[in-house]
Amino acid sequence: MLSILKDFLLNLFFILIPIFIVPIWIEEKNIPKHIKRHLLTVCFALVIILCMTIPVDADREFISDLRQIPLWLGSLYKGAATSMFLCLVTIGYRSLFGGTGFFVTVIISLFIMVIGIALEKKFLALSSKHRVLLATALCTFSGILSIVLAQTFHRIPLSSDISLAYLSVQPICMLITCSLKEMIYKNIALRKRIIRAEKMEAVSHLAASISHEIRNPLTAARGFMQLLEQHHLSPEKRKQYVRIAIEELDRAEAIITDYLTFAKPAPESIEKLNVKTEIERVIDLLRPLANMNSVEVKTTLAPFTIIGEREKFRQCLLNIMKNAIEAMPNGGVLQIYVSIEKQHVLIRITDTGIGMTKEQIERLGEPYFTTKGIKGTGLGMMVVYRIIESMNGTIHIKSEIHKGTEVSIYLPLSSNLHDLTNEEKKLFMAL
Repeated sequence: MLSILKDFLLNLFFILIPIFIVPIWIEEKNIPKHIKRHLLTVCFALVIILCMTIPVDADREFISDLRQIPLWLGSLYKGAATSMFLCLVTIGYRSLFGGTGFFVTVIISLFIMVIGIALEKKFLALSSKHRVLLATALCTFSGILSIVLAQTFHRIPLSSDISLAYLSVQPICMLITCSLKEMIYKNIALRKRIIRAEKMEAVSHLAASISHEIRNPLTAARGFMQLLEQHHLSPEKRKQYVRIAIEELDRAEAIITDYLTFAKPAPESIEKLNVKTEIERVIDLLRPLANMNSVEVKTTLAPFTIIGEREKFRQCLLNIMKNAIEAMPNGGVLQIYVSIEKQHVLIRITDTGIGMTKEQIERLGEPYFTTKGIKGTGLGMMVVYRIIESMNGTIHIKSEIHKGTEVSIYLPLSSNLHDLTNEEKKLFMAL
């Protein structure tokens, strides 16, 4: 009896593998819906084959196993097409073994297929608890029918150990399997709802924040525009008010630009980018700001190539370097270093500025969090994180108060080592 139960447990193990592993793997890999359906169908077919290949008991005529459970699961949960496919797999594979038990398999498989097609929509409309109970009841009935047919064709006595174990173990296994399946899918659905709710909350928060942030400069610009209507204003005052209004409008435009960059789901036109060339271009743009803040820029660059959108990558570098320069109001050194680590291009940007606390580092990338006070929009680093993520890269930040900040960006190298230019190969071997 213990040997029989051990074989039943092995069959149950085969059945539980797709129930546990496949849904989780599909969710993590974000598999398309049509592939997901076919994948689960193929898994149920393989389980049926495994159950018949390693049965609980087999003689020349009759094979005892738990193949009915995956057959019921596929028929009830996946619809008519899956039911017919699994029925054909069951009958086809069982025909290889021969014996009068083959006729029992044909009758039971067709019975399950017909019931599965008849209950295709009604079954999924039931509650989770009722689905489990109905599936268990149907599996119990098909098990009893199998034993009755086996006795009719093969003269197996109902009091045998195999028959008693089969009649008791199969419904229990079906109950366990169906309950676990419902629990897993319920947890997956709950997690999707939570993620969707979090996204909606983030969008609502972002929308409220951006409307607040844009309203402030627009209100200021409107106020100064109204002041220009006063006839007694001197030309100097008019120029001052116009300049302030333009600055406030530029601030609103910067907020909108950063928001749109963050909201853009993916790069528009990706291409191969030379890291050295792009960094030098950004440094040229920031050179006046660096000179104004008495910041010395030092570089150690290498012409490695990455894949990305040129404008977005430049904006990412611009935001980081601009933050570094503004963190050194009394002067300092900005160092940019490019290397390669484990097939990833490393861009390290280091400053000798005011630094940040651990709490500030943890909050970097949050909407509207800034260390610049009223001068910052709080969207720059959020944009940086979004761009690096879209390029399949990672960003690491280290900082100490009054000692400076180090930003390390890791981006996938666009070529294999064999495809690198001679200059890149020399640099790679030297690193």
